[in-house]
Amino acid sequence: MTERVERTGGRQVQAVQISCDILQALRELDGGGVTELATHLDVSKAAVHGHLSTLYRNEFVVKEGDTYHVSLRFVDFGEFAKNSIPIYEIAREETDALADQTGEVAQLMVEEHGRGVYLHKAVGDKAIKTRSYAGERKYLHCTALGKSILAHLPMEHVDEIVEHHGLPKQTDRTISTRDELKTELEQVRERGVSFDDEEILQGLRCVAAPVIGHDDTLYGAISVSGPTSRMKGERFTEELPELVKGAANVIQVNTTQL
Repeated sequence: MTERVERTGGRQVQAVQISCDILQALRELDGGGVTELATHLDVSKAAVHGHLSTLYRNEFVVKEGDTYHVSLRFVDFGEFAKNSIPIYEIAREETDALADQTGEVAQLMVEEHGRGVYLHKAVGDKAIKTRSYAGERKYLHCTALGKSILAHLPMEHVDEIVEHHGLPKQTDRTISTRDELKTELEQVRERGVSFDDEEILQGLRCVAAPVIGHDDTLYGAISVSGPTSRMKGERFTEELPELVKGAANVIQVNTTQL
């Protein structure tokens, strides 16, 4: 399920790159006009207009007055991509069950291009509101989910990911050196679970376990997260880790169906 982070060796098509940059800018700016996009990307207005016209004809953007937005066609692509992940249906059910059982937020993550991608999010009856959503991409080193994934990747692959994405700090608790990361990943392998102790967001803790198939294929990770006021003591260090590992084990057993 994992792939190497490759950024060199292939010929880039500039026109396609500009279209990709425009779509990314529309997402970042929550929509934009030709002039705004041209300024934001440092590209001529004529080029931006041409690319937007092509994207519009192919239904990848919509237009409201002079403002363009990313279209709902990407929902179709996203659902197709999500459902093509072999464990999605099996793991989605266990993620939902974990949220119901704990009352907290439960999430499923996979790795793609050296980043963690939330595949599914379930919300329990006591869960706090978080901004994470299916499809969002996160750095792997600062989340419990990401650390569970990194701990079960070949170190050569981990080094490639760190080389490309770095170890940017999200809070003052975030791992920021390779030595710290290596030590942390060793502990994750020993424990069978990983922890995020306010490393991506202050006031939030998380417990995760790797999702590994019956044939030792690494598929991703599953987690429970919540406020530090509830994620503490034995609940944080013992109870929730056992529940998360149990959910990961159920998924593992069910991968025999794949």
